[in-house]
Amino acid sequence: MKPTELLPMQALRRSLWMVVQAAPKELRNLAILNLITGTGPSVALFLSKVVIDESTRLLGNRSLEEAIALLLSQPLLLWSVVAVVVLNLFVDSIDSVGTTLFAALRDRVQGYVQGKVLNKVANFDDIALFETPELLNLLELTEKGIQRLQRLSFIVAATLVGVFLFIPSVAVSISIAWWVPLVLMAAAIPSIYVEMRFHKKSWRVEETQAGITREMSIYSKVITGEAYAKEIRLFSLQSVLLNRWRGLFSRMFTTMEAVRRDGALTVMLWALIGGFGAALPYIYVVIGVLAGTFTLGDLALFTGIILQVRRSLYILIGNTGDIYDVALATGPIFQLLDLQPHLVTGQEAILPTDQIRPSQRGIQFQDVSFVYPGSDRTILEHINLTIQPGEMVALVGENGAGKTTLAKLLCRLYDPSQGSVYWNEQDYRTLNLDDLRSRIAVVMQDYAHFPATLRENVGWGFLPKLTEDEAVQTVLQEAGLGYLSTELAHGLETPLGKQLEGGIDLSGGQWQRVAIARSLIRLSQAELLVFDEPTAALDPKNEHEIYQIFRTIAKGRMTVVVSHRLALAKMADRIIVLEHGKIVEAGSHEALMEQAGVYHTMFTRQMSSYL
Repeated sequence: MKPTELLPMQALRRSLWMVVQAAPKELRNLAILNLITGTGPSVALFLSKVVIDESTRLLGNRSLEEAIALLLSQPLLLWSVVAVVVLNLFVDSIDSVGTTLFAALRDRVQGYVQGKVLNKVANFDDIALFETPELLNLLELTEKGIQRLQRLSFIVAATLVGVFLFIPSVAVSISIAWWVPLVLMAAAIPSIYVEMRFHKKSWRVEETQAGITREMSIYSKVITGEAYAKEIRLFSLQSVLLNRWRGLFSRMFTTMEAVRRDGALTVMLWALIGGFGAALPYIYVVIGVLAGTFTLGDLALFTGIILQVRRSLYILIGNTGDIYDVALATGPIFQLLDLQPHLVTGQEAILPTDQIRPSQRGIQFQDVSFVYPGSDRTILEHINLTIQPGEMVALVGENGAGKTTLAKLLCRLYDPSQGSVYWNEQDYRTLNLDDLRSRIAVVMQDYAHFPATLRENVGWGFLPKLTEDEAVQTVLQEAGLGYLSTELAHGLETPLGKQLEGGIDLSGGQWQRVAIARSLIRLSQAELLVFDEPTAALDPKNEHEIYQIFRTIAKGRMTVVVSHRLALAKMADRIIVLEHGKIVEAGSHEALMEQAGVYHTMFTRQMSSYL
């Protein structure tokens, strides 16, 4: 699962199409607005030339009344003055409309693009997206790309202004001499090249420093996050964390500043060359006026037009650089949108939901090995294991033995790197993923603390029962939290999490029981229970209560328990001992104790700590 490389022009083409899809109405309105504001200045300049020439022709010593009468008697002069005033007022008035249209375009594009990215991430079945540094860097770059794509709407609008300003300006400048627009454009071309090269270099720095940016974000969240607030203060870690963040920022800023400084000097030198290119037509017009070839109105018109051509060229040059910058930065958005999880790559046709048979023969692991994406370390190696219907299996072993990874494969959060997993002799890869997971009830060791109500934290385990008060209350009772809904001020509607307005926080043990209740609520259709360290946050008394719950709900279902607490393993029908990704022992508690092997050593050592 590696992101596909995109050329800048491919990214630009898709970016522009995405902007068009996101806000077609706003773009149309802006195009009309920019056509008016772009052509307006050229028309105003031409009318100003008429006013100057006519005024020059009619110059004389007259009283105010005579001057007004003369103005009214000259239709060309009168209507030119009126047109200039009205045109300037109109252009100025619609400028304010542009601000509103820009804001609407920006918000529409941001919402559309962010919605597509969130939809992709939310429905990405392979959790490697959240556990692989390369893909985490891609997510970080995608966030920057969304900001750049938001800017693209402004760039498109500004480019339209430049185009509508450029075309009439060039048309009028040809009337000075045919070579004038050519000189102006030739002087500007090097600036375009330099601008694009600068943006490319800047983006390469950002791309290579995505890891540093992501690390800065991590430390920022640690410093500002509630979960770390107490220990940061108790252990006086403020300066350590701040210095680490500042060090990362300094590294990133120093590298980027060097690129910006070099780019600014180069762009400035070529801008000077462009300025000399604009000076030549201006001198030509001045000499023409002195020679009598051009009128004073021509001087005003051509001076304005030359400046306007230059302005439009700089708008286009600047936007060309910005567009290239966007094309580089938005590539990760489309890399993410095109990314395909391992769970579907190269698979056989998915069986319809109604063809997934109830597991009457259990789950089989056949020669399963697993390596996490982006790693070369084998986590599981040649695992052969069968979980019989109605059997409780405990996975035990030291940290890093592969227990949690095996649980992830059971839940099909990953597919094996080698070998296959079967559900009632049907390969996991051929099963409908949503239907398969609906038959599995899970409590992971890193269970979620959803910023939602108590009802939602439980009911989200099985959405059809979310609104059933009795069902939610029953599983809370079974998880030992029956008192909670009555003690809380708003009962099941109480927000959990202090980040929510009016929200309350629970103890670690209470949160774990909520996670257990979330799993219990889907028992009506669950055939497989997976509990990964389900009692880690509980004291011995509460742990014993949870054991009894497990005994009750596990009857008639396949159950896999991952636990360091070997007292829980004693409940299992079979214990699987993992060491360095391999199964080294298997059997009941009594049988393994008699073998006096790895399990015996682990159990004896753990029990001695209670004596």
